[in-house]
Amino acid sequence: MSNPHRKAPVSIRRQVVEALRDPGRRFLDPKSSSRNYLDHWDLKAAGFYADLADGLEASENLFLKPKNHPNNAQRYQCVLAYPEDDPYPALDIHVTLSPKGQPPRVMIAVHESDTVRTLPRIHVDP
Repeated sequence: MSNPHRKAPVSIRRQVVEALRDPGRRFLDPKSSSRNYLDHWDLKAAGFYADLADGLEASENLFLKPKNHPNNAQRYQCVLAYPEDDPYPALDIHVTLSPKGQPPRVMIAVHESDTVRTLPRIHVDP
């Protein structure tokens, strides 16, 4: 059985990593519960962005998120997994590249999802 998830192009993954490393080009989705999740798990945003950037740089596991409507901007998703002995759970990270601006900005939404069971994980060592 083949994996139904399509990987993002390498160029997109590199743009996401660059944006994650630039404080002026990354932000949490203000319409999501991302901040609440990070606070609940006692994750600092700067460390979380660094873990995500490092994980995406070392892995090809950034996937296209299926669109609800054909006119929607393409979004990308990945699962960031902290070590089992770490207090943090596997996190379902949805990374959204802003369709405006050059260079692109990245909006991140963190939440629990069934996708966490189907996508390959990016293992990080915080």
